[in-house]
Amino acid sequence: MAENLKYSASRRDDYTPSAAPIVTGVLQGDSRYTTWRARGTQDYLLMLTLTGCGRVGHARGEVRVEPGELVLIRPGTRHDYGTARGASHWELVWAHFQPRPHWLEWLTWPEPAPGILHLALTSEQNALVESALRLMDTRARSAAPHRAAWAMHGLEEALLHCAAALPSAQRHDSRVAAAMAYLIENLAQPLTLTEVAASTGLSVSRLSHRFKDEVGITPGQFLERERLARAAQLLQLTTRPIAAIAEEVGFASPIHFSLRFKKAFGHNPRAFRKLVP
Repeated sequence: MAENLKYSASRRDDYTPSAAPIVTGVLQGDSRYTTWRARGTQDYLLMLTLTGCGRVGHARGEVRVEPGELVLIRPGTRHDYGTARGASHWELVWAHFQPRPHWLEWLTWPEPAPGILHLALTSEQNALVESALRLMDTRARSAAPHRAAWAMHGLEEALLHCAAALPSAQRHDSRVAAAMAYLIENLAQPLTLTEVAASTGLSVSRLSHRFKDEVGITPGQFLERERLARAAQLLQLTTRPIAAIAEEVGFASPIHFSLRFKKAFGHNPRAFRKLVP
């Protein structure tokens, strides 16, 4: 699905996109444009500013989004965005989407507020991302067979360019890489940071700092991301009971697993499995 919209009025609603894997559009909002959704949506929302300037509000203030900058809002995060104060307009290309499991590792962007991620691109990076997102939107609005799959392909290309722009895309310290490998190889185990640090030869404190500096998230956050990505793959590709999948990826409690899964994907495991064609 795709939309090409112009807005001059405020929108305050409880809109929740359909279960379609992707909905896209290009929006041109004037100086009065604003949107508010108290409960957010059940999917991710990606926005790239083309011209003008936008703002995304949060509890502690707001994030301004200039041309060449992206904002990604996680499921269940309040939507409070619109044209920035003093700007004449805000033009952007956007996508509501359900991420493929392996995309999660690419979405470790700087997070100025809980659930709101922000990424500034160089002019060269922006050209690549904008081209991919425009192609995504063109494919989504076409009448071609498999248009949603083609649109997701365009979005994936854009997210790959974004991932390449992150500091964490640079070559990792061999000890950080070893910690990442250890975590991935032991997803099902009740790991402690002491164990992980011992596998690298670093102290707990040193590993924590180097890991966060290079990867952009803590070892614990990395481990949860990998566990959830693996769980999503198992939900899509197998018929195993949800409790068994939770245990296989290292969650002792199916209830805790369901809560963390919904926070990451916008749907609980049972609902997520039903989205699979």
